[in-house]
Order: sequence, then structure tokens, then C-alpha cells
Amino acid sequence: MKIGFYIQWPKDSINSKGNVLGDELIGDAIVRALRKLPEVEQCELYAPNHLPDRPLDIMVYMNENDPVKEWARRHVLYMQNAYGDGSDAVLRKFQSRHYDGYAFISERLLQLHLADGLGGIFLPFGVDIGTFRPVLKERRYTFDVAYVGNDIKGEDRTVRYLSPATAFDFGLYGNWVIAKARFRFWRNWKKLPSYKKLFEKLSRGKIPQADVPILYSSSHIILNCTAQDCVDWDVITLRTLEVLACKGFLITDRVAVAEKELAECVVFTDGGDDLVKKIRYYLDHPEERERIALKGYQYVMENATIDRRAEKLFAYLKEIA
Repeated sequence: MKIGFYIQWPKDSINSKGNVLGDELIGDAIVRALRKLPEVEQCELYAPNHLPDRPLDIMVYMNENDPVKEWARRHVLYMQNAYGDGSDAVLRKFQSRHYDGYAFISERLLQLHLADGLGGIFLPFGVDIGTFRPVLKERRYTFDVAYVGNDIKGEDRTVRYLSPATAFDFGLYGNWVIAKARFRFWRNWKKLPSYKKLFEKLSRGKIPQADVPILYSSSHIILNCTAQDCVDWDVITLRTLEVLACKGFLITDRVAVAEKELAECVVFTDGGDDLVKKIRYYLDHPEERERIALKGYQYVMENATIDRRAEKLFAYLKEIA
């Protein structure tokens, strides 16, 4: 079978000056996993700067793209993003495009879709354990608390779940830079939330993707802050699983499905003062951190590798090919 995955932004975000695109990383990981399967003749990640040059059997769309008939015989939507308008509202738009198949990172969203008389599968995130794995600690990445991400979660969630870390040795990575022309608009600058100014000052910039597993393996505590849409629709984020795959110790905000699945694998917080207390406690109790991190690592290895996800997806693609 010849399979393609399509993202709507140009490839090679890893080597760009801008943000690393999670869609590209997810697409590349699942492509590598599918190529291991003997029945997969060809598998490639496509983008506007890398289009297919011959028809495929199936194209899997990872963003808001209409099916392009010339690209493949069958077309599948993988709804793996978070949406500010709410995934339920966006789903209706996708359904009107009449894909041949659907895959979802949210079991609740899949059930809503099935209730409309359409088919699909639950395909949660999986980790590429060849990339995200425990590695030797390095002093340059040994922080009390660390976070990798960008300013896309909104003021409320960022202040509640990330700002408490600023009271500690905080390794903040990502694109937190405010517009370069800010000083030309002094009035607007004064109106900016204080966390934006502080995080721009604290940010260490874009971390090389190859160094992310080192950071997760080296820092004492890694934080996770989930997009509200993923909280609403019960999604365990990929960052959560990547940290655990590195035997990292994670403190994360509450998502119902994560509290059920990862009860002994991570520590949950309500943010604010609760997060400050938990950071202090676990910095003082390294044995507990190691015990919890080990359980998280075991969970990923047994339940959430990208190879498992690829096998499930391929079984579904064979049904609709």
C-alpha cells in the first residue's frame, strides 16, 4: 500500500528560526513506524513544499485540508489538533468534506462522530521511543523545573500552570519573543500581560529538537500545560508521553482521562499555590520522583508507542482502501 500524510505548512520546521511544528514531528514519527510494516510499499510526509508526484492509495490529512482527488484513491482525516472554537464545532465542518475515513485523538469526539452515523477510529498519540528515550543527564539541562512550548495556551492557563515555576531554577524553552517593534508602540507594550514580558526575559529560545530528550532526562521536574480544547475533549497530549518515555518526572494540569490512565505515573496539579507546594515537595523527595517516573516509563513502553499506533492505523486503512 502507498500511503501519504499531509500537513498544511512547509516541512523542515526543525531547522527553521520559527516554532517547531508538532504536526510535522507527529507525521514523521508515524511515517517511520508505518515503513516498518511489510505491507506498506511506500509512506511519505507531504507538505506545500513537498507534494506527491504520483497517485497514492491513501492520503491522511492532519490539518484543515479538503481532500485532493488527484493525490489518492482514498482520503482520511486525522483530527489531532486542538481548536480554539472547540473540536465539536470544527468536526461538523470536517464531516461536510466527506472523507473516506476518520481518526481521532479523543474518544469522546469519536463517539460524537459515530452518533452521526459515520465511521472512524480512536487513535491517541504515540511516542517514537527511538527518539524519546532515557539518556545521560547533562548539567546544562539540569534545572529544578523545565518546560518546552510556546505562548499559545492563553493567559489564564499560562499564569496558573507555568508562572509558579519562575520562583525556581526554571528552564523555559520556546518562542516567547514579543514583536520586535514593541518599543514603537509603547502604549500597547504597557498593556501586555506581565507574564509575557517576564517569559520573554526568561526564555532560553528554541531548543534543538535532538536536545529535548536530554532536557526531559536531566531536569528534576518537567511541567505540562494542556490546551483547553484537549482538556474539554479528554486528550492525553503527546508532550506528556514524550516526557514519560525519557523517564522524566512530570507535573501536569488535570485532564480526566489522564487522571484515570496515568494515576501513578505523573503528579497532577490545580496550578498556582498548589503547584508551588508540589514543586517544593518533589524537589525535596528525589526517591518519590524516580518511583513515579519509572511507572510512567513502563506505561509508555507497554501502551503508548508509535509502533502500536501505526499498527492500529494500518489495520483501519486496509479496511477502507
